[in-house]
Amino acid sequence: MRAAVFTGPGEPLSIQDIDKPEIADDEILVQVAHCGICGTDIHASREGPFMAPPNTVFGHEFSGEIVDVGSALDGNEFSLGDRVTSLPFIKDLTIGISSKGAYAEFVKVDPAQVVKIPDALDDLNGALIEPLAIGLHSVKMTDGVAEKSVLIIGAGPIGLACAIWCRFFGAQHIVISEMSEARIDMAKKLGFNDIVDPSGDVAAQFQEITNSEAEVQIECVGAPGLMQQCIERAPSRGLIMGIGLCDAPDTIMPLVAFSKELRIQWAVAYDKEDWDFTIDMMISGRIDGSAMITNVVSLDELPDIFEALRSPTDQCKVIIDLKA
Repeated sequence: MRAAVFTGPGEPLSIQDIDKPEIADDEILVQVAHCGICGTDIHASREGPFMAPPNTVFGHEFSGEIVDVGSALDGNEFSLGDRVTSLPFIKDLTIGISSKGAYAEFVKVDPAQVVKIPDALDDLNGALIEPLAIGLHSVKMTDGVAEKSVLIIGAGPIGLACAIWCRFFGAQHIVISEMSEARIDMAKKLGFNDIVDPSGDVAAQFQEITNSEAEVQIECVGAPGLMQQCIERAPSRGLIMGIGLCDAPDTIMPLVAFSKELRIQWAVAYDKEDWDFTIDMMISGRIDGSAMITNVVSLDELPDIFEALRSPTDQCKVIIDLKA
């Protein structure tokens, strides 16, 4: 099968012919239709403590069709031709890191993690289930945003997913901190018009827009220094939720957080319940992240776009069409 292979830091992804995954008798093989490029894939391709090993095939935001079912799964709820996605876990492995991912024509999955895609949801939007589920899980971890004033730092796909769910759960104010004009335009397309400039006094801008302080802050960038900024502008007993992947040492002043009785928490990933709820809300029309898709590329185009995404870009969510 054809796949985009990570060969090492500083090298573009390499389009190669590699062996199709062999499934065990309790596994499922999926032909990939679409797969999103995730920021964690970019991080994992950089030299550092979280770099993936050479010959990794990234990709965990995917949709596709079942083309083979292990022999032990006869009579299982899944059949050939079922349109599915999957949480990126297969036994004790992670799809896209320790198990070959969906930057490839085929990917093997664990039936315990597979989720069927309803007919009302196309394959392209099926590749958005995973990032939207991250946003859902993160907002749920705040223990409630209803009637609260929320500041979201960063208008990338995960920041926008969090904004979508904050609106769904009834936040009184949703303000996004972002400096990229393209991402600001994307936020506004999704209905988020309250934007602050992170190069200025974010707390003052937030106060001017909402006449309140940011009771909940969701940090979706992961750059050193941002957590301390959140601490400094947080009100008494405010909540700071960290989602952005910061893989560099960072420093905070605990005394400031201590004196305000702040709650600082991190959220990662999701569970199957988050995926099921995300799909239900997508097919009901109550949640729609399709405007986040700014480009659809072929596998052959992937290496160039992957390199471009290492730098600030106008792109939001780029999807690979594995059948193109």
